[in-house]
Amino acid sequence: MAVLAPLTISSLLLGSVALTMSSAQAVPSATCTVKESATAGKFDVTGKGWKPGKIVFFESNNTHTATRTANAAGEVSVTAFFPAGTITALQPGVPEATCGTVKETEQKDAQEQYRMGYRQGVADTKEDCKKEPPKQGVAALDPNYEKGYNAGAAAVLASALCK
Repeated sequence: MAVLAPLTISSLLLGSVALTMSSAQAVPSATCTVKESATAGKFDVTGKGWKPGKIVFFESNNTHTATRTANAAGEVSVTAFFPAGTITALQPGVPEATCGTVKETEQKDAQEQYRMGYRQGVADTKEDCKKEPPKQGVAALDPNYEKGYNAGAAAVLASALCK
């Protein structure tokens, strides 16, 4: 009896440790983002932290719109048309991830273009205190980039640098 009591208690403790370890295994924390695609009218949605080799469902406005299988690193990407609304990604056994909205993405892109244009306008004008038109590449200039460029050039021309 004296020998059996410690064995029984030890096995109970080991069982609770095993139970604690299995419940402590973390569910992957999946994330995703959305940005405007180079293909007109479409959006690129990328994510990481998904279960490798398992399907990820992408939805917009609760309408199933696309599926992709996560690669070996748990990453996934899709380019598709998503109607207005919040884009979410789902995978069984993983909490739903909110990627963002098409409108948020468009606003963020507009702000990014403005900032890039502003910086370039400052840099180009600071050289010789002459406002040059923004340099256009193969594609037409983004209107937000052009607005930012003009604002950056105007700020330098009005500053002490060019007086």
